[in-house]
Amino acid sequence: MIHPGRLTSLNTKKVDAGAYVLYWMQASQRSRFNHALEFAIQQANELNLPLVVYFGLTDDYPEVNERHYAFMLEGLIETRQELRQRNIAMVIRHELPVEGAARMAEDAAFLVCDRGYLMFQKDWRNRVALQAKCPCVQVETDVVVPVEDASSKE
Repeated sequence: MIHPGRLTSLNTKKVDAGAYVLYWMQASQRSRFNHALEFAIQQANELNLPLVVYFGLTDDYPEVNERHYAFMLEGLIETRQELRQRNIAMVIRHELPVEGAARMAEDAAFLVCDRGYLMFQKDWRNRVALQAKCPCVQVETDVVVPVEDASSKE
C-alpha cells in the first residue's frame, strides 16, 4: 500500500474501458524502491488489466550530454530486464515524452506517472493529464518524506 501523501490526482476523470494500466516512467528510472511502479501494479491488479511501462527518450532533454545518455540507457536496459522478470512490458520510444505518454494514454484505463520537480516536467504531466481520457495520478517516489508533508513553502 502506498501512503496517500505520495499520491496526487492530476485530473478528475473516471476509470473507463481501457486495454491496460499505463505507468509513464520518466523521473524514477528504476524497478526497485519505486512507489509509482508499485502503485501502478496495484491499480492494474485491481482493474484486472496488464501493466505497461512507458519511457520517452528525447534528444533535447535540458543540460544532458552523451555520458548522461549512456548511463541512462544502461539503466533502462537493466530496468526493462527486471520488469520482464515480473511479466511487465516496458515500451521505450525515441520521441518527446509528453507526446508519447499522451498517445499511450489513449488506450489506458488508468495512468500513473512519477514526479519530477523541474518546471518543464510539471508542464509535461499537466498536459498529458488534461488530454488523457482516464484518471492520472502522480506518485512521489524520489524522496523519503513527500515535499508537501515536510513544508508548506513552494
